Amino acid sequence: MIRRIKYLRRLISKLSSFAVFGIGSIFLASALFPLFHLLSGFSEKRFNVISRRFVSFFFMIFVKYIEITGAMRLNVENRELLKGLKGKVIIANHPSLLDVVVLISLIPNANCIVKGALIQNTFVSAIVRNLYIPNNIPFDEQLERAKKSMEEGNNLVIFPEGTRSKPGEPWFFKKGAARFALYAHADVVPIYFGGNEKIGLRKNDKMLQFHPTERYMYNLKVLPTISVEPYNDIPMSKSAILLNDRMKTVLEEEHQKHRGLL
Repeated sequence: MIRRIKYLRRLISKLSSFAVFGIGSIFLASALFPLFHLLSGFSEKRFNVISRRFVSFFFMIFVKYIEITGAMRLNVENRELLKGLKGKVIIANHPSLLDVVVLISLIPNANCIVKGALIQNTFVSAIVRNLYIPNNIPFDEQLERAKKSMEEGNNLVIFPEGTRSKPGEPWFFKKGAARFALYAHADVVPIYFGGNEKIGLRKNDKMLQFHPTERYMYNLKVLPTISVEPYNDIPMSKSAILLNDRMKTVLEEEHQKHRGLL
């Protein structure tokens, strides 16, 4: 009986968190973005700086809300490695729906490659259109926009899998993340998402699902930076494969440690 009560409490917390996120996103886009335009003197660069930092702050408050309500717990190992990051490509495995929110809450100057379909999403459309790079525009344009953003001091958040992992299946990394890093000559910072199974937040899970025995555990580990310098003199067609393999190996090795297989 107690276990069922805990489950229901966490499920209600999860659903209320989605409501808070939706309402907060609409308020941010409809009320605060116009204010930020005024405060920035209608300078796109200043608007982006203010807006990115506020979105990061909003996501941080959102994550804290989920923690306080008992639906999740966030632990970050080597958090100090994220302090002052500029012009880096941030990669991570992608087990759940909240991964990008968690990362942006930790990185105030984050740009991101997002699904183009989110432009049609009522809740986040304005945020995506104003701040992030949709993946349905030509790839050359994505490369240029990402490079320009990193040259301005932002970090690019991207999940090499391109979509959420399927539980129990091997990871498949696309070469896009490596190409962004190589094109911009930007080093790569890998972040591993560990913890328990994110039942209800995984790919193809149902909204009313939740972990049956405990809250969502997000145990993140910031891993050592991968330099792109060794790949500078190698043609992009080959260097992207090599760097992609390196990124996948680093995250898979950490995944094996997490599962106690190494």
